[in-house]
Amino acid sequence: MKKVLITILALVSLAGCSLSNTPSSVVQTYLDNYKNLSDEVITQLEAKVSNEDLSNVNRETYKSILSKQYKDLKYEIKDESIDGDKAEVLAKITVYDLFKADNEANAYMNETPVEFYNDSGVFDNDLFNTYRLNKMNEISDTVDYEIIFKLNKKDGEWILEEPDRDTLEKIHGLYNYKID
Repeated sequence: MKKVLITILALVSLAGCSLSNTPSSVVQTYLDNYKNLSDEVITQLEAKVSNEDLSNVNRETYKSILSKQYKDLKYEIKDESIDGDKAEVLAKITVYDLFKADNEANAYMNETPVEFYNDSGVFDNDLFNTYRLNKMNEISDTVDYEIIFKLNKKDGEWILEEPDRDTLEKIHGLYNYKID
């Protein structure tokens, strides 16, 4: 009886392992890493923010905005297709529309640039960035995107291809959907 029970548990474990390595489960893990602010996502977030021309205070604000974006990201796996060692997973994500807030801030700056002049009458990019980030922080509007994630099977494991720039901008909520 003990051998039968061990055999059954072993088979269930093996079946569980193969079920958890599907293209859809790999994409779920990828998106959950954003929602859970995994170490890898935090590292990427730090790199993204450090590449921006922002003051230290605005960097921290931007980190906070993107962290909120990631934690509040919603997703649904819509479809999965496998063709040999290649797969595609269609996911619908819902994120805050930071692009809209950024666009509105830029429009306001273009209409009233004097609002962002310093005491010497010179445009102050830090003043504008503070305004822009405050607009992003206040946004509650969301936008939906459908993203196709591509995967390849290597040594029996599904591996997600590095997402392109458009995909990352969609996850950040900064994708320029006006060009589509």
